[in-house]
Amino acid sequence: MICPHCSQNLLRRERGDRRCSKCRRVFALEPKESVLGLHDIRVHKLAERLGDGRNLRYTTPQLWYAASRRKLPDLRAKYIGRRFLLSVPIGIATFVLALTGLFPVLVVIGVGIGALILVNLLLTALRPGYLRRAPVRMPVPYDRFHKEVVGRWLQVYGYPPPGSVNERADMPPAPASPRIAVLCPDRHVLTCLSANNVSQTWGMVLSNRIDRLPPSVPVLVLHDASVPGIAFASEARAALGSRAVPVGLAPRALIGKPKALCLRDGQPSETDVSRLRGEPLSEAETAWLADGWWSPLAAVPPAKLLAALDSAMRRVEEASDPDRQRARAVGFLTWPTG
Repeated sequence: MICPHCSQNLLRRERGDRRCSKCRRVFALEPKESVLGLHDIRVHKLAERLGDGRNLRYTTPQLWYAASRRKLPDLRAKYIGRRFLLSVPIGIATFVLALTGLFPVLVVIGVGIGALILVNLLLTALRPGYLRRAPVRMPVPYDRFHKEVVGRWLQVYGYPPPGSVNERADMPPAPASPRIAVLCPDRHVLTCLSANNVSQTWGMVLSNRIDRLPPSVPVLVLHDASVPGIAFASEARAALGSRAVPVGLAPRALIGKPKALCLRDGQPSETDVSRLRGEPLSEAETAWLADGWWSPLAAVPPAKLLAALDSAMRRVEEASDPDRQRARAVGFLTWPTG
């Protein structure tokens, strides 16, 4: 790895006890001791990416998700690996029996080939069920990440990873004349928005509860792409009526996208799945959720989160602006035909 202090390339034996043998300075993270393979320079690069070149602030869960993207299990690779692990013992047993001479070689080879065919046919039959039910979890729990990465960083440098904010920070006071509100059950997402000054810049109220929203103003509803997230959006629409503007993650934005961060840990109950039938979802989205897939809103980088809110605010303001409505009615900005 590269020393974050003197930029020298260090072998494993040259950085014992997390100290550079060249400049003698201590660094925070040893990639060989981390499931995520993190080191100090990698954390700096992730922080820069989350900051989007604009010094945007981010929460440590957003850093956790960004650091874990490359380490999420690949179900197809795991399936192939299991197939290989089951085939190898059969091949070895066939080879050993052929060498012992206890049975005719051709018989042993024939039985071995037959066993391999049967095993592979069985695994092929089970493959759809495995791909539909196998869990896809974060490679490192958040508590462990916070302790081993953020805690260690604090210990060495005396401050948290650059650009990060404390996800337990208090929400800012509501602006005197709010333009719009954000409703989101995830405190980490609200903290990210607060740290990037949306309350002051956009006159925005941030809340995780419907009963704490200001009256009359439009409400942008943020939520995970998950069964609970869809249920939260449904409850918000029922309580707020036309004021509710869904801006959460939609399953259709994730299905079939290799780079999307999608997780699975068990499957929802039949009752929850039946409730999805009444939601504005396609059959593919409903099936995706019913298979247990979900994606956390907290994994969305700050720049994309802010861009989504900005776009939603523009749509809300255009819809409520009578001048823009009249312009659309007469074909504003259409090509002249006369």
